Amino acid sequence: MKDKVCIVTGAGGGIGSAISEVLFACGCRLVLMGRNEEKLKKTAGGRDCLILPGDICNDEYIKDTIEKTVQTYGGIDVLINNAGVAQSKPFAEISMEEFDGIMNTNARAPFLMCQKALPYLEKSSCGTIINIASVLAHKGYALQSVYAASKHALLGFSKALAKEYYQRGVRVHVISPGAVFTDMVKISRPDLTGEGMLLPEDVAETVLYLLKMRGTASVADEIQLHRETKEPFM
Repeated sequence: MKDKVCIVTGAGGGIGSAISEVLFACGCRLVLMGRNEEKLKKTAGGRDCLILPGDICNDEYIKDTIEKTVQTYGGIDVLINNAGVAQSKPFAEISMEEFDGIMNTNARAPFLMCQKALPYLEKSSCGTIINIASVLAHKGYALQSVYAASKHALLGFSKALAKEYYQRGVRVHVISPGAVFTDMVKISRPDLTGEGMLLPEDVAETVLYLLKMRGTASVADEIQLHRETKEPFM
């Protein structure tokens, strides 16, 4: 992975920051995307990388990020769509503005990121997309209707994209973790204490595992993660 160009969305904290750490350790050239510039700088920790703050729901921000990445590093090898927002709210109380905000961040933005990056990923010797979904890409929980819809959409899109591009040298993977103890989860699920939950580093190590597989003949299309105390295959 040394010198491979990797874009990480939502890199300002939580899972995105942990993913960035493992990629820095591999010697990757990173492009950090997120809303908060100070948080991105904290993730960077003074290391040489491209810090591009902005709103992932803004089409021009996505277009500019891809262009600046190629101008700076000459191409793109890995795209990790990690940015996401969650909500815990009764269905009847959800506004269309809230619906659009979650769907735009969790489904529309990854769609457009892939569309803009793929011409360059196809030119890479290891073009890879990793979309961070959720257990709710497969299940539906009460008070999580829009979040579940957005992650179902992301998984379905990823499956179709993987089939369309695998013969063109680009692999598309999905990681679907259960609840990860991040600031976002603390806000959307205040009932969770963090005990026994997944950590951002668990997801980051799974990203690294998928990228290391790139040099082998094996492929894992999707990896589902859950806490060890949960009953298997549920």
